Amino acid sequence: MNIVRRSLYLAVFAVMAFGFPIFSTTPPFTECPKIGADTSCAILYVFNPGGGVSAYGDATQGPYDGSDDTLVGVFNNSGATVNSLQLTGVGLSGIPIFQFEGDGICTFTPFTGSGYCGTAAAPTGYEGPSTSFSGISSNQQTGTINFTGGLAAGASGFFSLEDKLSSTTPPTVGPGGTPAPATLILVLTGLACAMAYHFLRNSGSRTSAV
Repeated sequence: MNIVRRSLYLAVFAVMAFGFPIFSTTPPFTECPKIGADTSCAILYVFNPGGGVSAYGDATQGPYDGSDDTLVGVFNNSGATVNSLQLTGVGLSGIPIFQFEGDGICTFTPFTGSGYCGTAAAPTGYEGPSTSFSGISSNQQTGTINFTGGLAAGASGFFSLEDKLSSTTPPTVGPGGTPAPATLILVLTGLACAMAYHFLRNSGSRTSAV
């Protein structure tokens, strides 16, 4: 019986360890490299287990261009691949976040002249590696960030948005960005292991009583 219980403990631990990667929500957010005046992300979006996205800000990181643009990072803590993130908002100067003005991260070191900047992979210059933009609304306040090939569980990425963004009230997350069903499978597996352990524990108690 003890062997069975230990096995169940290990199963639950494995689900937790592999389903929910460890990361920090305390600045600095190292999901972004040093770009321009920034040493890390000013804003970090985190995909959570079971769906939903949390936002965190680092007030020590101002505009990477020294003026009005923001470096944004993402981290996938959902346990499954995520394909996109939709955002809506305006910056502190009232500029729509997708009103690109030609001074994205591709115009600042270390990305000036990099492999993807200046190519079809970065038509606006605000894209990070393996990210692209689509579905930008007519008022340029809403758009979708796409992760090329999907953002795997435990992986991170980065990109830039227009205007200086508030670290306490980042742009609103829209629909989409929901993890694939694999996340639910991981959660259900953990619950099943816990229920099995509880059942076996009670069965052992009844057997001892007899």
